[in-house]
Amino acid sequence: MCGIVGVFNVAQPVSENLLRQQVEALRHRGPDDQGVYVSGTFGMGMRRLSIIDPVGGYQPMSNEDGTLWIVCNGEIYNYRTLRHSLIAKGHQFRTESDTEVIIHAYEEWGPDCLNRLNGMFAFALWNEQTRTLFLARDRLGINPLYYFKDNERLIFASEIKAILADPTVPREIDARGLNNYFTFGHAVAPHTIYRGIRKLLPGHYMLIQGELTDMQLHCWWDVPLDVTDDPKSEDEYAHEIRELLEDSVRLRLVSDVPVGAFLSGGVDSSAIVGLMSRLMNQPVQTFSVGFDVGRGYNELSDARRVAEHFGTDHHELHVQHSDLVEALTSLVYHYDEPFGDAAGFPTYLVSRLASKHVKVALTGEGSDELFGGYRRYVVDRLAPLYQTLPTFLRERVIARCVRSLPRFRRIKKIVEALSVPEPDIRYGTWLTAFDDDLKLVLFQEHIADLTRAYDAYDIYHRYYYRDENAEHLNRLMYVDVKTWLADTYLEKTDKASMAVSLEARVPFLDHRLVELALRIPSRYKIRGISTKRILKRAMADLLPLETLRKRKHGFSVPTDAWFRGSLRDFVFEILMDARTRQRGLFNPSAIEQLWHWHQSGKEVVDTHLWLLLNFELWARTYLDGDSSV
Repeated sequence: MCGIVGVFNVAQPVSENLLRQQVEALRHRGPDDQGVYVSGTFGMGMRRLSIIDPVGGYQPMSNEDGTLWIVCNGEIYNYRTLRHSLIAKGHQFRTESDTEVIIHAYEEWGPDCLNRLNGMFAFALWNEQTRTLFLARDRLGINPLYYFKDNERLIFASEIKAILADPTVPREIDARGLNNYFTFGHAVAPHTIYRGIRKLLPGHYMLIQGELTDMQLHCWWDVPLDVTDDPKSEDEYAHEIRELLEDSVRLRLVSDVPVGAFLSGGVDSSAIVGLMSRLMNQPVQTFSVGFDVGRGYNELSDARRVAEHFGTDHHELHVQHSDLVEALTSLVYHYDEPFGDAAGFPTYLVSRLASKHVKVALTGEGSDELFGGYRRYVVDRLAPLYQTLPTFLRERVIARCVRSLPRFRRIKKIVEALSVPEPDIRYGTWLTAFDDDLKLVLFQEHIADLTRAYDAYDIYHRYYYRDENAEHLNRLMYVDVKTWLADTYLEKTDKASMAVSLEARVPFLDHRLVELALRIPSRYKIRGISTKRILKRAMADLLPLETLRKRKHGFSVPTDAWFRGSLRDFVFEILMDARTRQRGLFNPSAIEQLWHWHQSGKEVVDTHLWLLLNFELWARTYLDGDSSV
């Protein structure tokens, strides 16, 4: 993995000194090497993390005659096969690098070369002769790529901080980005929290031919949703899943440095570790974290059982509440934007643990979105039945009774979501933190007016109705692949792992497996309240029975207990501070009310407080320029 950055000016020559400062902002993504290339009004650079010895293939890299230049962040797993094909077509290689394969593939097939790549990547190709810039991002959005464009220049980078290293780039809040963050707890691509800074969508490329005004955005890949007319049997699908996942793991084990795995003890990470143990000739190094706040937040015993089953070299970390305060400043800096998923905290800590032993770690991200792993998928199927109940029973009896209950956050969310008739908006409701009513109370009037102009749920409408012939469950999973997975889980994993110079690889997101999974009939994924049935069937002979039967848990963080206990004073001092109150975005009384609700136990609003805490710490770091927050 690497970090890349580039500048394309309209008229002014690129400052090599400034470009090097932007490259330096990405040092954590590539502590082993750096390089820059400048040609008049265009320049680009990179930081490199050494995973596979490139044998002379250091970036920026060019083709034989120096007309094409590239910087790439990522790994191309099938590069050896492509290299043989390109040599057969007459291409000559100077290195053994997968990055050089991209150059020759682009020479041979143009933008269509992307369809031949199996990997995670974000890269920039510059044609010196035609002054053409080609930016591309992998199918699922595993590797990030941001850009800023105005009338004078385009700046692109793996992380926003490299764009902001140019002091002339404005640091202004985008109203749509603000609305998205407080609605869902994360940015919703292509928008970010910064006005003028965008994120290239997964499976898209950007082409600029000669002039910045000639900027084109193209979708080069999307997930197929059609279930075949003659679907295979459950056993046939399970066999195909097993073969593809094993091949995906095999490809992602290619490395010249030690490779390990995150292990939670659930089906997803355990399947990865189990396959690794069969493919490696030495014990897999596995890494787990747990919180000392009761069984509900500690899966170390589950992970330990799997580690013993496969004979791994296992490492554990017991997390204390004090670790959060220490790590939070670092997380706020590395995420660049306010980030509301508290699971970024344990992901960062397990990455830091793993980085002491390995440079690459395989993770289980993506399985839930492909095989029906979320409980909300199960409950959402009850919506049509729930809405057949008389209105007075739903709204005056059930809703009122549930609202009167103290705490019971999940039950309240179920009733709220099941009451929404439109399936796309209902699904967005499952993932909503601050709803429209709460945002009106939270934001000061002029901010509320700005955010009201944007419908946060339009993205769910667009993706849910992409294919109206697809099954409801597969459409929900497709929405998650395009939003929740790309904008939350993959963002969380990339930034948290790269913060400690660790490369995270995601075998479940091999595009071949993704394309298969979203064609599998939903009846094979969920039956009754049983989730991920087809994946468990595929792994039945590999995993311990206790693991197969284990209820889904996820990376839960005890913010509820912490905010009422050991972190109470820390959170109070930040949210009630005069600096927060004077920011001019929020109504202080609304924050106080949320605080008192949570402390009294009337409501569980730790998610809302976490979003506010992260936003304020981000604002102090990136808007105020206070590195101490």
